[in-house]
Amino acid sequence: MRAIALFAGVLVATPSMAAEQLVFYTASFPDATSVQLSILNNSVSRDGDYDFDVAIGLVETDANGTIRYEDTGRHHAHVRCNYPAYVSVGARRYLIEMPLSRSAPDDWKENLWIAFCAAPSS
Repeated sequence: MRAIALFAGVLVATPSMAAEQLVFYTASFPDATSVQLSILNNSVSRDGDYDFDVAIGLVETDANGTIRYEDTGRHHAHVRCNYPAYVSVGARRYLIEMPLSRSAPDDWKENLWIAFCAAPSS
């Protein structure tokens, strides 16, 4: 929960807009609470250092799936797909190590990068 609180704390809130949400990360806790991070919208970045600009939403649910908290704002992140790959939030830039380490616990930044940069193979 600390990582999610930190994530929510460093993000800048902006007005929300109704949209279909694609969940890219879920954190589950011992009391059956879960927190989902979702993509509210995205666009090709106008900043040459990034490939995508993303608005992220946050929802907390209890053991029954009832929403306990829904973030009413949007939090902005930027994604760079090519080397050096990274996700930026506010003034923080998180390097995405290649190849991705699947032995480590899931990381919301890696999952966001994967959602935009890891092309599906058929």
